[in-house]
Amino acid sequence: MTDAGKADPGLSGHLQFIERAGVMLEMIGMPRVSGRVLGALLCAPPGGHTAAELAATLQSSRAGISTGLKHLTLMGFIEHAPNPGERADRFRVRPGAWATLTEQGNRKLETFVRLAEEGLAALPPGGDPGALREMGAFYRLWLELFPRVLEEWHALQRREGQRREGHGSEGQQRDGT
Repeated sequence: MTDAGKADPGLSGHLQFIERAGVMLEMIGMPRVSGRVLGALLCAPPGGHTAAELAATLQSSRAGISTGLKHLTLMGFIEHAPNPGERADRFRVRPGAWATLTEQGNRKLETFVRLAEEGLAALPPGGDPGALREMGAFYRLWLELFPRVLEEWHALQRREGQRREGHGSEGQQRDGT
């Protein structure tokens, strides 16, 4: 990657994507190596990758890869992907990870609703309640609407699963749609 965050033109498309994933996830507070590992696993074959394969692809140390794998596993992004007869651990993106992670994040957003309520109760005379009201209203609405979004997502996943079962696995796209 260049300093401006643009991909190195000498890298292949998937390696540019992996580097971009590292930079983007670093911008939201994750270690860059975790973002690079996630990027590589998003491009992985169905059986996932071993730590050695990731280290070779990312040209990174096994220790760095191990740190990224541990971080992503703890966050719920990835899981072990056992391959009978193979001794090395394989890793893959965990099916359903995106909805689960968002659900977990929403439980944390309840904290902002409580904080807004506490702030309004503790507001000193002359204090402006506007920001606290806005914060509380925004997160209450988000928490009210998200279950419907999640319900729609699960319905879409069921329909896609039925479509795949009805048409076999030939032609199935990599993203599960």
